[in-house]
Formats: sequence, structure tokens, C-alpha cells
Amino acid sequence: MLDTRQLIPDGCNAGTVLRVGIGVNVVLALAVAGGRADAGVPGLPGGAAPYAAAFLELAAVAEPATLISLLGWCVLRRLGNETPPMVQRVLAWLLPALAAFLMNRLTLGAVHPLLGHGDLLAALLGLSAGMFVQHYLELRARAFSPAIDEARFQALQSRIRPHFFFNSLNAVLSVIREDAPRAERMLENVAELFRAVMGDVKRLVPLEQELELCRRYVEIEQTRLGERLQVHWDVGAVHPRARVPQLLLQPIIENAVRYGAERLAGQCDITVSVRQQGFRLEISVSNPIAREPLQREGNQIGLQNIRGRLALIYDLEARLETRVRRERFELTLSIPVETKAAT
Repeated sequence: MLDTRQLIPDGCNAGTVLRVGIGVNVVLALAVAGGRADAGVPGLPGGAAPYAAAFLELAAVAEPATLISLLGWCVLRRLGNETPPMVQRVLAWLLPALAAFLMNRLTLGAVHPLLGHGDLLAALLGLSAGMFVQHYLELRARAFSPAIDEARFQALQSRIRPHFFFNSLNAVLSVIREDAPRAERMLENVAELFRAVMGDVKRLVPLEQELELCRRYVEIEQTRLGERLQVHWDVGAVHPRARVPQLLLQPIIENAVRYGAERLAGQCDITVSVRQQGFRLEISVSNPIAREPLQREGNQIGLQNIRGRLALIYDLEARLETRVRRERFELTLSIPVETKAAT
């Protein structure tokens, strides 16, 4: 999750791994092409073999050093929450330098025809790479926070409020005269929903709290739609301190109600499944779909909203997949298991 106080690159994040991996290989390719006249370049006299051999020779140092650096960053980031910013930066810089030095010593030795006295140069190149990557990712994190990040979240959040407002008021008005205690319960549920909507949707909350919010939402919708709306909860064993972004699951269930129960004449059975698979939280929501063509534009806007929030919070670590199978719409969401509250 984005945290501008964490200055060590997140080596466990798929987005960081992808960006660093691609960057290292591009730099290696350019260095080999420009560093040796006899390396050969694909498509030119001499063929690709010398070029490939030189590239692989350097990759034997750079690739393992990159992997060691990413793993080291991953560990240091999770141990250094209270470390001063400058210390975090220095640690992030020195780790690639040490990894490059050790890998050069183990694979190529002290002298290399392209690198010359390879140990020192490899360490300097590792240090330069570490400084560049750390500085780039720090600037990227600051670019998303607070102004741009907050503006995007507010824009995404604003799309949720109208559905809450109208659906909730209609549900309460439908029972206020006939069943006052039930209407009171509905108003309590509405208050909790609005408190969540008006709050910080970036904040991590306990999974059980988010599930309780979803149950309150379902109770409101059952008042409006009657017994034909049935939601089956299948919550497996998860980490007791597992946390998710506030108001993440509720819009998914709202999407299932809006494009399932509201369009079906008969009973609508919605299934919500929550499982922890290793270090990932798997959430699945399944609902029947009407036989008439769906207004996919509205449905896609809702899913784009969810994907937008996931991208801002988890970068490439989150995955959202949808499919239609046996006249049911199935949504599967996979996110990392977070056990610490966002501060």
C-alpha cells in the first residue's frame, strides 16, 4: 500500500519487481551494445552470437544481484517502519552495491574485459542503480500523494454516494409507517453506511468490520426487495488481524444486487465467499443474471471504479476477474493480506 514515509522500495510488490526487472535488462542491453565493438549487434555483420554471449555474461551478475536487492528491500521495508528517512535511503542504496559486488566476485572474478576491475565497478554500478531506483520510486510515491492521490480517490468515491443515498432512503420510507422498530434499525444501518462513505476509503479496516457493513447493506436491500433477495455468506479461516480497504467489498455486493436481484422476477441467490490462500485474500461474489440484455455501461463503470481503487492502493498486487458461467455473473478479487492498520 502507498506510504510516503516508507522510502525503501517495496521489493515484494509486483509493480516494483516488474519495473526494476525491465529497467535492468534494458540498461544491460544498451551497455553491451555500446560497450564492446566486438560484441556484435543483431542484424549487423558478425551476427547476434557475440552480443548474446556478452549480454548473458553481464546478466549472470546483474540478474541475481537484482533479485537479492529486491528480496532485501522487501525485508528491510517491513522491518524499518520507524527508521529515519535518510537511514532508509542509505540502506536502499547500499544493498544493490553489496549484492553486485558479491555476485561479480562469485561469477566473473576481480577483472572483466568489459568492466575492467570488476569488483569496484560492479559495486559502483549497483550503488548508482540503487540510488536511481530508490529516488525514482520515492518521487513516484510523492506524485501520488497527497494531492493527486486524494483527488482521484474523491472522484472515485463520489460515484458511490448517489446509489447509497437513493436506495437507502427508499428502503427506510417503505417501512417507516408499518414497522417503526424495523425502520429504526434501517436508519441505524443507513447511518453506518453513510459514515463509511463519508470516511477515508483508503483506510484499512478489519475484514470483519467490512463484512458487517456489507450485512447492513444487504439488510437494507432486503427491506426493499423482499425475501427474493438471499445472500449466502461463506467466510473461511483468515488471519485474525486481516484488514481490507474500507468500502471495498460493499460496492461489489451492490453491483450484484443492482444487476442481479433488481432485474430478476424470481428469487436471486447471491453467494459471497472469502478465503485466505497463503499471503493472499480471495473474495468471490456470484449472482444470477437476467435473460434480457444487460446495460453493461453502468456495470462496467462500477467495475472500473473498483479497479481504479485497487490500482491506487495495491498497484499491480491486486487482481479482479469477471466471467459469466451458467447464467451467473462471477467476480473474483485477489489482494495481499494486510495485517496492519493504515496510519
